[in-house]
Amino acid sequence: MKRSLVQFALSVQFFLSVLLTNSSLFAADAPARTKIRIATAAPSLSYFPIYAAVHKGMVARRGVDVEMLQMNATLTAAALLNRSVDYTIIPSTIATAAARGAPAKVIMFASVKLQHTLVVRADVNAITDLAGKKIAGTGFGNLVAYEIQFLIERYKLGAKTTIINAPSSIDRLIAVQKGIAEAAIIAAPADIKGEEMGLKRLVQMGTLLQIPQAGLAATDEKIKTNRGEVIEVLKAAIDGLDYTANQREDATALIGKWMALTPAQAAKAYESVKDTYSRDGVPTPEQSKAYIAMLAATAGLSADLPAATIFDFSLAATAAKELAAKK
Repeated sequence: MKRSLVQFALSVQFFLSVLLTNSSLFAADAPARTKIRIATAAPSLSYFPIYAAVHKGMVARRGVDVEMLQMNATLTAAALLNRSVDYTIIPSTIATAAARGAPAKVIMFASVKLQHTLVVRADVNAITDLAGKKIAGTGFGNLVAYEIQFLIERYKLGAKTTIINAPSSIDRLIAVQKGIAEAAIIAAPADIKGEEMGLKRLVQMGTLLQIPQAGLAATDEKIKTNRGEVIEVLKAAIDGLDYTANQREDATALIGKWMALTPAQAAKAYESVKDTYSRDGVPTPEQSKAYIAMLAATAGLSADLPAATIFDFSLAATAAKELAAKK
């Protein structure tokens, strides 16, 4: 009996040693996973396809583990250049720095048309009705102020049409509701809240201004020395764009969960932004020019700035081509 127990114990020990040895071999054979950090802004539908790529496992399936770090937009350029993060979703600050000599580039855009809406009081029926009125924005020298100035000039609203400052979308909606302003530029999906407050969504600004908003930017060093990683990250981002375009119900549910919207609100939000996204992360030349024109007006850059100074979409084009070849 004792001999049988000893034999059994030895057999178990042998089995476990073999199992552990094989497990170690398998672990050694498994490819090392890449870990990256991406700087993000507060939740915004402008980068939803990238968020979806992370949270639906599209990035992880490419051997990349992602940590998304929310931070103030003004800090993202320094964080990228100091290697505290590997990528940033907020392109404007790093593009401005690149235009002034910083070694970094915007490498893809998720949204290539503005996701902002001109929300107005119920008695306003046309943009021209805002001549001489007050429009709520976020101060001066920024994208929202640029949009308002565009409306003033294009629709000849006149010098008496003024911008009043209201920092958040909710502040601007309340200003319009209370009659402090007649209109406001509101980012999706807060414009839907405005409609629920009895206001009117008059114009989607993306139909007037095809200015890219969110995407990915990286340092020149990352682009040159980690080309494989960058292409895999871009492939995942393009997968996120494809998911957003073609998986309406699932994308709508994810938007609702992420942005804390009801199913009805999420459906409206999806419909309002679905046509603002790029197909492959590469903007058209006209969209790139519109982005530079916006930076020239808001950041004091030259309107003649060569696109190659701040953009490098070559890897996004390569990623899209490789994905297409596998379909």
